[in-house]
Amino acid sequence: MVVPLVAAASRYGLVRRDAIDPGLGPPPVEVVRSSPAASWRSFLTLARAGKFDQAAQLLDLGEVDPAQQAKVGVETAAKLFRLLQVVKVRDDAVTTEDEAGPEIGGQPTNAVVAARFDRDGIIGEIVLRHVVGRAPYELAWLFSRETVASVPFWYRVLVKGEAPQGAEPLDVGLGAIPDEVRRGTPREALSGFLAACQAGRFGVAAYYLDLSEIPPARQRAEGARLARRLMLTLQRTGWVEPAKLSDEPLGAPEPGVPENEQRFGVIRVQHHPVELLLAHRYDAELGHVWTVSRETVAQIDRLYEAHGYGWIGDHAPVALFAVRLAELQLWQWLGIVVGLLLSWAVSRYLGRWTVRLAHRIARRTVLQWDDAVAWALDGPAGFLFWSGLLIIVGRWLGLTPAAWVVARYLCKLLALVGVGWFLLRLVDDGATRVRESAKERNLVGFLPVAVRIVKALVVVMMGLAALDVIGINVVAGLGALGLGGVALAFAAQKTLENLFGTAAIAGDRPYEIGDFVAIGQDMGTVEEIGFRSTRMRTVGRTRVTIPNGVIAAGRIENYSARDKIMFNPVLTLVYSTTEAQLRAVIDGVSKLLAGHPKVDQKEFRVRFAAFGENSLRVEVWSWIATRDYLEYTAVVEELNFAIARIVREAGSDFAFPSRTVYMAGEKD
Repeated sequence: MVVPLVAAASRYGLVRRDAIDPGLGPPPVEVVRSSPAASWRSFLTLARAGKFDQAAQLLDLGEVDPAQQAKVGVETAAKLFRLLQVVKVRDDAVTTEDEAGPEIGGQPTNAVVAARFDRDGIIGEIVLRHVVGRAPYELAWLFSRETVASVPFWYRVLVKGEAPQGAEPLDVGLGAIPDEVRRGTPREALSGFLAACQAGRFGVAAYYLDLSEIPPARQRAEGARLARRLMLTLQRTGWVEPAKLSDEPLGAPEPGVPENEQRFGVIRVQHHPVELLLAHRYDAELGHVWTVSRETVAQIDRLYEAHGYGWIGDHAPVALFAVRLAELQLWQWLGIVVGLLLSWAVSRYLGRWTVRLAHRIARRTVLQWDDAVAWALDGPAGFLFWSGLLIIVGRWLGLTPAAWVVARYLCKLLALVGVGWFLLRLVDDGATRVRESAKERNLVGFLPVAVRIVKALVVVMMGLAALDVIGINVVAGLGALGLGGVALAFAAQKTLENLFGTAAIAGDRPYEIGDFVAIGQDMGTVEEIGFRSTRMRTVGRTRVTIPNGVIAAGRIENYSARDKIMFNPVLTLVYSTTEAQLRAVIDGVSKLLAGHPKVDQKEFRVRFAAFGENSLRVEVWSWIATRDYLEYTAVVEELNFAIARIVREAGSDFAFPSRTVYMAGEKD
């Protein structure tokens, strides 16, 4: 039964997309989607002509990967058209020609229900939604994301006549379903499963598994065991992100995956990929239900054997999983403590063994510097091994993504400590050897200063490297100076001034690379912020190098930091302009600014400013809402053409400088 067209309730909001179906490319001229009725007619016309690739432009494919939108769009458009024929939707089901769509109580509904049907126990709505794209800015009426997600299910049941999955009860051996279990969408089901597992409630997590292959008498025990194993496997192989899954009751179309399933991960076992899938069931009482598919459940033991924790993971007390701190379970915190202590002991042993091996190798050579390297490794080698072992421990513990990022930072910083310590010890040993061999060449007096400079350089380099590790990119500035230049420049006053200037720039951040700035009399784009100076590419394409000390003490104007750019032309109209014409120009320009999407509506004005020497002066004061200068010039050009048209249509014209000379006649 087809229900007559009604406007959708105000629960619908305007759908916003960064781009409307970018995987389909720009819509051809045959696709008209400016109003509900236009979109409806366009879809029917294109579908009857078999042009489903163009009809796909009338579908909201926002939940489909852009690379797959073309394929999914064609398949969905064909199925939707066949469904409309089966449920017998009239061609005139949508008649709203207004681009803004219908309104209820003066408020736009942003949606139109083309049809409602109740057939073979399946109740559905075919809905058109108002969609806006940001880049490029575009408004369109499309078949809603919910409709697109439902089409495969409706097609299977209503067109192909297949019985919906879920006719038989699911996991009856688990007992009554707890109120906290939510399985209505793929995202909801996976989020619920992970939340239950992270709380150590594996009995509840079992409700998110399809245990139909397990006898009901064993489902309660086996379900909890399999839920625990799946969670531990996911931890070891990389946490999945529920936010990437569809939040629609019927999921989202996905190429290569059956229509009643959604893929939430892939795990490799012996170089063979194993897909992790959620399966959809339709229950007359529960509605749409998503669970980990029967095929995936059958693979859990195999996945655990390849990536799990063996006997320990199966038999660890549930309390170790139920207690959480900073998003990590108690067993993971215990593993971190044990891993830190054990890896430190192992790294010290490996470090001492490496040093002894290095000394043995060094004694067999005639070189002297390999002995220095072997001596310098005593101590730092342990830190290097410790950082590597902690990486292994972190992977074994299956840390959450946020905890894994912190662990990697700490391991890298430990490695930097080891490298820095090694270099300092190497400098000390090298200085000792140079001191012993340089007594007759009068270099001993300079050696302490050189050692301090080199050690300071090592510390600075390690500090900069540490900042780079945590995401602050300042290491590149050191390379521009050169090692020899830095050593000699430490005693130079100007260099110290520039060093302090660099610190001031880094702290205050008046500009960044790529910004267009004016520094003193120089104007250009910042190309490099060095340790001593800043380099700019000027408008004339020359390269200017300005010491950072001069920059820190001077005036800096950053044009790239503007949130909007002023548009402030002065219109000079001929004196023959009448008052009515003048008011028409002012009103026309005001309406132009008020209706332009790129003009800041908070602040603009158009005023008759003054009587000029040669003209009537009308001042326009407004702001263009963009930071991009090229976009600004395009908007200004558009506005200038429009203003010129307004002046011309008002019957006035622009004045140009002129002068009237009166000649006195000669007296008789």
